Amino acid sequence: MKKIKLTYNKALFLIWLVIFAFIGFRAPGFLKMNYLVNVMIKNIIEKGMVALPMTLVIITAGIDLSVGNIMVLSCMLGALAAGAVGEIPAVILTLVIGAACGMVNGLVISRIKISPMVTTLATMYLYLGLARGITEGSSVYSYHISAFLGTQKLFGIPLQVWLFLLMAVLFVYLLHSTVWGRKIYAAGLNPDAAAYAGININRLIMQIYTLTGVICALAGLIFLGRFTSVKYDAGTNFNLNVITIVVLGGTSINGGVGDMRGTLLATLIIATLNSGLTVLNIPIDVQTIVQGVVLIVALVAYAVVGARNRRKKILKVEEAPGASV
Repeated sequence: MKKIKLTYNKALFLIWLVIFAFIGFRAPGFLKMNYLVNVMIKNIIEKGMVALPMTLVIITAGIDLSVGNIMVLSCMLGALAAGAVGEIPAVILTLVIGAACGMVNGLVISRIKISPMVTTLATMYLYLGLARGITEGSSVYSYHISAFLGTQKLFGIPLQVWLFLLMAVLFVYLLHSTVWGRKIYAAGLNPDAAAYAGININRLIMQIYTLTGVICALAGLIFLGRFTSVKYDAGTNFNLNVITIVVLGGTSINGGVGDMRGTLLATLIIATLNSGLTVLNIPIDVQTIVQGVVLIVALVAYAVVGARNRRKKILKVEEAPGASV
């Protein structure tokens, strides 16, 4: 009988299955399709969307601490512009602002050679300050297009869920089935070797951070539509939540290692925990502890599975015909 190879993604799936079954057993109402789609999945969409390009960022050994603030700044400025220039130009402006913010991050990191953590920590406060200063600390309110993206349903499923699924398929394809995706892995594993191989690392970094900014802006449109209003500090905890999803999904912060499918599984785990623990009436402080424990368990599983697979590869080499022991 052929043995089933235990991969980290399979381990993640088993972790999710245990969590899901436990919560479903304790709170049967959690298992209703209406709740799963319209509450559990819907509430994680913005973070799940931004986690997709964040996976690319972290595979290149980068980080982006400003994603929540890009999301908020772009959607707030777009909302302010909607009344003056119209809604379609406002949507375009939102995406352009997101792209510009991401481009600034990429420019400083790739051209000025300041570390991604320091750069995006600085721009996090820059974008937060801009959002507060421009709005004078006041909330901005959604308009028809953002409300449509945030509340409309298609075949009984929220439109943003369909958008997320479409984006997930696209990002899985880009990372795992294109030359561009292989360049991202190469840049993270060994940037010097990648540069010698003819990969333009600076341009690649610019592309990834700019793409991240655009996705943040799109998530901001949905976020604004879902909550009808946004304040400048709405993205405060967003950044670390997104990074948590990506790291939980098995993407190494050292770069060169990551799987978009792992990010999707991690998004599902966090969504299940967030909604499930709320259904069980678990206090918010305990919820945070539980999420930390799950992250630690997943990282330990990542280390164990990785070490086990490496040992198997070594044994195969040693047992190969002609191999010297």
